Amino acid sequence: MPKSYLDSTSWFYAFVSSSVALFGLAFYIVGRRESGFLRSFVYTWRTKAVFLVGQFFAYSVMSIVYCSAFYVFTRNYFGVMEVAEFLTVLARFYICFLLFSIPSLLLTLIPIGFQNANTLFSILSFLMLALGIVGMNSSHPLFEVIRFLNPMWWANRIILVGVAECLLLVIVVMCFFILSFLTTLRFLRINPVWSRY
Repeated sequence: MPKSYLDSTSWFYAFVSSSVALFGLAFYIVGRRESGFLRSFVYTWRTKAVFLVGQFFAYSVMSIVYCSAFYVFTRNYFGVMEVAEFLTVLARFYICFLLFSIPSLLLTLIPIGFQNANTLFSILSFLMLALGIVGMNSSHPLFEVIRFLNPMWWANRIILVGVAECLLLVIVVMCFFILSFLTTLRFLRINPVWSRY
């Protein structure tokens, strides 16, 4: 796989995957909570599970669509597209989507409204990207700590070096994703039911 393509686009892929998780998956859940949908239809453990699994699969598909569109629109500039390369980028991108789904799902547990969620997600997204790029070439110990705590930096690393080279990180992401999903399932905020009938 040509290194120049991923070197040039890895931060964009990381940012797009974070945006799908934050402004798609998490933002939609907060919006449904505020609109009364959860209060009216999602009030048992089973309906919570159906709702969350449905949302996760819907935004998984959306993440694949966004990644595919980004690849098609940007790859020609660097040369001919290849199916094997596309599938590799897609796998890396999806792991990044799972990585960003962890904090996204946990952020839905905070008692904030739609407008405040939009502001919070925008600030977090900007900070992750800015700190990741600023700390990219810095060897200062503070930036090393910030890099370690920044999901955007880890996503950039996954895009650049791949799943096989980051296997331990991928396993950690999968485990934390499952934990965050189960935590969200258990503690998903649902306002009291006003009227179901």
